[in-house]
Amino acid sequence: MLAPQHYAGASELLINGGFEEGTAGWSTNAGQIDSVTAPLHGGSQAARFTGSGQPTTQFAYQVINVQAASNYELSGWVAAPASGVSRVFLRVSWFDSSGSLVLSADSPWLAQPDGAFHPLATGAMVSPAAAQQARASLLIQADSPFTIHLDDFAFSGPSYVPPPPSTPPPQPTPPPQVSPTATPQPPGKTPGPLPTTTRTPRPGSTPKATTPAMGNTEPDSFPQLINGGLELRSDGTPYAWHKQGGEIGTVTDHRTEGARGLVLTSDTTATKWAFETVSIQPGGYYEASVEALAGAGSESAFLRLSWYANGDGSGQAIASIDSLDSVKQAAGAFHRLTSGPIQAPAEANTVKLRLMLRPASGDPAAAYFDDAQLGSTQPAPGETVRVSGRAPASVAEEASLAELRAPDGLVPGAATGATLANVKPSRPGADEPTASGGQGRHDWGILLTIGIAFATIAVIAGHGLWQRHHARKARADDL
Repeated sequence: MLAPQHYAGASELLINGGFEEGTAGWSTNAGQIDSVTAPLHGGSQAARFTGSGQPTTQFAYQVINVQAASNYELSGWVAAPASGVSRVFLRVSWFDSSGSLVLSADSPWLAQPDGAFHPLATGAMVSPAAAQQARASLLIQADSPFTIHLDDFAFSGPSYVPPPPSTPPPQPTPPPQVSPTATPQPPGKTPGPLPTTTRTPRPGSTPKATTPAMGNTEPDSFPQLINGGLELRSDGTPYAWHKQGGEIGTVTDHRTEGARGLVLTSDTTATKWAFETVSIQPGGYYEASVEALAGAGSESAFLRLSWYANGDGSGQAIASIDSLDSVKQAAGAFHRLTSGPIQAPAEANTVKLRLMLRPASGDPAAAYFDDAQLGSTQPAPGETVRVSGRAPASVAEEASLAELRAPDGLVPGAATGATLANVKPSRPGADEPTASGGQGRHDWGILLTIGIAFATIAVIAGHGLWQRHHARKARADDL
């Protein structure tokens, strides 16, 4: 686990990854990086990265030329304090020949911020077909001043090999010109022009222009969340992300990092979401977050994790749990939503990270998202861990959207009760379920059935009393 894998033909591509030459080769988007002689993981020097917490995401990085469709891995050792830093992780961002971001992939978050050095690694990854450069970064998310230490970083993979210069194809030699021979004409006739033959193409003989297929194929689930920055596929939608209802696309005017953010739109009252399916460890601890902005026409935007037993995220969700809060339209700005530490169900193998839009009405509505993250975590001693509750079989996932959340204050592995989370208040005429999990709208039928039964019993009993009274009256008349 501690040593990065080196593939055939792989090279170490970072300049001064061990910081033995100070900070040569390294840059930051904010904060300051300098060299120190303690603490160390190896060698005689390490790096110290200090920042003010503004902006909340800061990173140290190098930009490297890479080969397309090749194996790479980023790894390093990080020592972070137990407080003051919310997340530390690695990110590789791939760029094409124009400098546009193609894709990004993150490592798991640092699980033990205790001041000692611990390893981080992205694991094996394949550069996109359009990639020509990679930005290898260490990201820190904090909202207060911080100091962390770095040492022994490596970015392994094949070195960039420039393509050979293109040579112009040889020009064909034109065939020799042959002068046509005039057809002899009868005496007294003036020679006319040579006849011209017009060739009519046969049906299907003309080759059709074809557009090469774009590489949009992707797996049903990913080993870790990728493209959290929500950058493009060739069709204009974010790679690895899909939708349930509404439409998804990318925008450049509503974002928090990178070149673009995701927009999710709606023109009906139903809740919509964008999602990515990620493989997870059954019973493992995870935490998700995203920057969200509830746009015009939206009631709220929030985050949801839905767990599945199948490896491709198909079938019925085992359970779901929502972010600790949601962002309302009145906020008018991006707000970071987080799930907090969550324990996955013991039978779950995949999770769908859902970016949710709840419209205020059937009018056009939009929500914007950026910098989505999902990673394994290790709860600190005594830290509250939520556990996803199991949804009743009678609650249809796609229809109800009233999934279950375990109450706060649980310890890892504790048995839980379940209450509903993020239930939309019912509106007149709305077909969404009530807070009882979708059963409230059927109560009138049960009450009506009970009422009819009581009425039937009363009618039968009354008829019997009337018959007995009539019989007594008849006997009295006979006497």
